[in-house]
Parts: sequence; C-alpha cells; structure tokens
Amino acid sequence: MTAKLLIRTLEPSDAQSYRDLRLEALRANPEAFGSSYEEEAPQSLETVRARIPASGPNAIFGAFADGRLVGMAGFAVYDRKKALHKGLMWGVYVQAEWRGNGLGRELVQRVIERASQHVIILEAAVGLSNDSARRTYHALGFKPYGIERKALRIGDVFYDEELLFIEFENA
Repeated sequence: MTAKLLIRTLEPSDAQSYRDLRLEALRANPEAFGSSYEEEAPQSLETVRARIPASGPNAIFGAFADGRLVGMAGFAVYDRKKALHKGLMWGVYVQAEWRGNGLGRELVQRVIERASQHVIILEAAVGLSNDSARRTYHALGFKPYGIERKALRIGDVFYDEELLFIEFENA
C-alpha cells in the first residue's frame, strides 16, 4: 500500500473516527478487548469525545492512512494514589488490511515512549492466541509476569490472557 501514513495523538475532534474504529475493533476481534460492542455502541459521540484525553499524560495514539484512522493504541496512568507509578497500554487495534506493515509496532512504541515519561511500570495484557501481537510486545521489551486464565468470556467461550510489563529505569 502506498498511502501517506501518520501517527499522532488523537484529539477530541477525532471522536467520530475513533468511535467508528473502536466499534469495528470490538466487532471484529471481541476476544481482544475487555469491553464489548454491545456496551459501547449505544454511547453518544459526546461520551466518546470525553474519553479522548485533551491534555495530561494519558493519550490515545492514532495511525492515519491518507487521513483515515486505521489503527489505535491507548495509554493511561492508574488513578489510584498508590498506583500512580504504573500505567496501562490498552485498546491496541489495526485494521486487517493494514496489519503486517509495522503500524501496530509503531503504535505500541509510541505508547512505550509516552509511558517512559510518566510511569515506572507499563502493563499490558494480550490474548494467548494472538501470536503476532505477543511477538511484537516481547520484541519491544515487554516481559510476561503471568497468565490470567479465563480473563474474558464471550458466550460459552473463555479466553486466557498473558500479563506483561516493562519497567523503566529513568521514570
């Protein structure tokens, strides 16, 4: 593909594109997200807009191809006083036709860079069956610290997740 690619933090004005991609992700890969399409589809655009950080350490990174949002990855610092030294990478998704060209890796790298400026520990979880994402996360420095059995349930099917972390020396 020969599209012009850009990765940047999303802004509240990106709410419609973010909502569309998020709902696509929840529908296409429900086993990869703690939330569900049924929970998020009824949310208003204003609710979605309010979830996009406008300032501070939290961010959602978007990958744009010719101006169209095709990938995303979120970062959030935990909000509990005793956990302010930790953050979470969440909501990583790249549209199927854009996978395999490094966009997912670049989005995760952006989260890691942002996290290294704000927290000591960055956590993530990835489905045990998602070999591609697991390889990418491991190659970028995430280390496994456990398996959460039956982390997600969709109907009668359970999905296990690998729990990962990166510890930053200079945060």
